[in-house]
Amino acid sequence: MPTTFTGLMLLVVLLLPGLTFVVVRERQGSERRPTPFRETGTVVFCSVLTELVTLALFAAARGLMPRLTPDVGRLVREGGSYARDQYVQLGWWAGGLLLFSCALAAAAAAVTGKRPHASVMSAWWVMFDRWYPGEDPIVGCVLEDGSYIEGRQASFNVSSDDSPDRDLVLVEPLKYRAPGATEVQHFPWGAACISARRIVTMFVSYPDPEQEAREAGEAATQGSAPAAS
Repeated sequence: MPTTFTGLMLLVVLLLPGLTFVVVRERQGSERRPTPFRETGTVVFCSVLTELVTLALFAAARGLMPRLTPDVGRLVREGGSYARDQYVQLGWWAGGLLLFSCALAAAAAAVTGKRPHASVMSAWWVMFDRWYPGEDPIVGCVLEDGSYIEGRQASFNVSSDDSPDRDLVLVEPLKYRAPGATEVQHFPWGAACISARRIVTMFVSYPDPEQEAREAGEAATQGSAPAAS
C-alpha cells in the first residue's frame, strides 16, 4: 500500500479504469464470484490496456495539435518548474484523460458483460437467458414432496452459482398438482415463489415465434371479419 499522498493518487489513477470496468460489468451481467487473484488481475489488465490506448490517442493529438496539448518533453526535462507554470493545463488534461480511460473501460464492460460464457454461469441462466434471451418461457417444477407447479417465468436468481438458496418466481397462468393427485388444476393466484431447495426436476417450454405469429394473424383475421347476419 502507498504511504504518501502522491503514491495514493498514482494508485487511484492506475486502477480507477479497471475498477470501473469491473463495476459496470457486474451491473450489466449476472453475479459472478471470481477469485481475488483473478479479480485483481482483471482490474490491473483493464487499467493498463485502457490507459495505453488513451496515451496513444493523446500522442496522436499532440502531433496534430502541439499548441493545444501539454509538452510532455518539457515536463520530463524541467519537471516541477514546467508543472508550476502550466498546472491549469496539466490538471485539465490529466483529469480528461483519466475520465476518457474510465469511459473506455465502461464501454468495454457494457459490450462484454452482457453475454458471459455458459461455462461460468448457472444452469438456470443457460435455460432462461442464453438459449432464448428476452423470452418468458413456461416452466414446470416437480417439487420434493411430489407436487407439481407450472407457470410463466417472471424472475430468477442470476447468480453464477447453482446454489439451493435462491428462488424462482412464476406468474399466471399458474397450474398446480397436489402431492398424490393425478390431475393438474388451475391455480387462482397471480404469482408463486419457489425455492430451488425444493425443486427436484424442472421442465421449460419456450414460445414458438412462428406459432405465435400464426395465432396473432388468425386473431386479427377473425377480429376484422364481418359478423354473420
